Amino acid sequence: MAANMNKYFSILARKGFVECVVGAVSISVMKLYSLVQSVFLNTRGYGIGSGVIVSPTAVFFQSRSRAISVGRNTRIGRNTRINAGFDGKINIGANAHIDDGTFIMAQEDIRIGSDTWIAGCCFITDFNHSFEKRNIKISDQGYETKPVRIGADVWIGTHSVILPGVTIGDGAVIGAGSIVTKSVPPYAVVAGNPAKIIKLRK
Repeated sequence: MAANMNKYFSILARKGFVECVVGAVSISVMKLYSLVQSVFLNTRGYGIGSGVIVSPTAVFFQSRSRAISVGRNTRIGRNTRINAGFDGKINIGANAHIDDGTFIMAQEDIRIGSDTWIAGCCFITDFNHSFEKRNIKISDQGYETKPVRIGADVWIGTHSVILPGVTIGDGAVIGAGSIVTKSVPPYAVVAGNPAKIIKLRK
């Protein structure tokens, strides 16, 4: 019995060792890929800081050089899209985290502070379709743009939408699924559609 138990624990230990090795190799490969990707993006006119980790499936687009900049040690998740079209600019601070499936789209100016975490499947934009005139098709009325400011140390929950003209203060928390149509003061916790203040952090 004791021999069988020792054999069982020995197998478990080996499996754990293998999993640790595989995990370490995966992390090393990702870091190497991110380094190569960062160098490549910088040669194409992007401003990618040192230590940035970029998923292989993340997509960057800018219509002019240096329209997109990402601070050091920031992580860009899988299937994210960071798009600066026309005269748009996107600046993401250091130590930020943009999780899987998030879209950030600018035609004017979006700034995201350092140490801010944005969960998966969020949408952040500084432009919207104009639709005031009934006698003109919406698709022919162009766009309205208003800059977006997201402070430092902000947490934005999954599936949240940040709309044009919004400023989110430092340390604010945006609840999952929120539609943020108005500015949020520092250290406020908001949630809902439209997002409303629930409390202030202490």
